[in-house]
Amino acid sequence: MNNEYEEMVKEISTGGTGELKNILEDLHKGCTDIQLSMVATQDGLTMTSLGSVHDPDEVGANCAELQSICHKTAKQLQQGELEQMLLKCSDGYMLVTTAGESAILAIMTKPDSNLGIIFIEAERAAGSIKLLLN
Repeated sequence: MNNEYEEMVKEISTGGTGELKNILEDLHKGCTDIQLSMVATQDGLTMTSLGSVHDPDEVGANCAELQSICHKTAKQLQQGELEQMLLKCSDGYMLVTTAGESAILAIMTKPDSNLGIIFIEAERAAGSIKLLLN
């Protein structure tokens, strides 16, 4: 009985971040062009990340803000629900996608990445995150 209680407390305290980290690890294995991936709440709180970034909390907040602005713009332009955003930068791509109602998945890649593979792997990972968190 004591072990069951300890496992329950451990799961509550980590909030499932171990499972989220596993999803990101699988994402990186599926596409070696990914340099950074992270899961954040819709409010911008970083839940977990994989790869190097100076301040993951700031990046998570910025991704959530970007998603919020693009969501409003899509609504104003009557384009339906926002699903993904792709930013092309001089040093690579950044993809932000919804992962259920409570989270977003952000992925940063190399500039010569195969975007088809990135989109497929991102969709798979976002679906797994949605199942885990909902």
